Amino acid sequence: MKARPLIGITTDLEDKSNLIESAYSKAVEFYGGAPVLIPTVADASSSDFLLNIISAINGLLIPGSRDMDPKFYGESPHPAINPMSPERTETEFSVLRLALEKDVPVLGICGGMQFINVFHGGSIHQDIRALLPDALCHEGGEVHDVTVLPDTVFGGFTEKKEFEIKSYHHQAINRVGDGLRVNALAPDGIVEGFESADGRVMGFQWHPELERTPLSELIFTRFLSEAAQTADGSPGIG
Repeated sequence: MKARPLIGITTDLEDKSNLIESAYSKAVEFYGGAPVLIPTVADASSSDFLLNIISAINGLLIPGSRDMDPKFYGESPHPAINPMSPERTETEFSVLRLALEKDVPVLGICGGMQFINVFHGGSIHQDIRALLPDALCHEGGEVHDVTVLPDTVFGGFTEKKEFEIKSYHHQAINRVGDGLRVNALAPDGIVEGFESADGRVMGFQWHPELERTPLSELIFTRFLSEAAQTADGSPGIG
């Protein structure tokens, strides 16, 4: 039996516990990966064990359930945000830096996508309803279309270019981070997906882990294929 690629999933710190919604690990397992939870630590900068974890995993999934403290992108907090623990953010900065250094494929979902954007020097609209009043509703499972942009890695493995997704976010990408390019948009112009030039890093604003749809299958099987290539010591596929 071929070994499943190991997929590290970062966690939040709540009431002295490391937690994350089980849908992420269930999706990784369902599509053929082996999920491994990465704990949030108090001082990520001096945690040598994070390097050991990143050296062992074949892919990194950065999940949602977050509002980042806007200090990380040089803004004051809007009243609508509910910042997550700073320890999680600092841990994820260290984890993502190590993953990129080792060319581990990365998938960011919802708030995880927003985190990757900030890591690369981008910024966030802190509350869509307050700051973008003409935008669609993107909260509470609201259904809307997403258009996949041509000449992108994502567009290269999706024959269909229009999808219907459910939104669960009140924040959105503002300035896109360095080295990232948009690969999917909502009808109101909200960024729904981005990628690095080689596609080793991808982020999606909706939640493919929550539904077993053809789009979810495309995203996870492609991510796990990249991870499997890493496990085999081969270069990632495009």
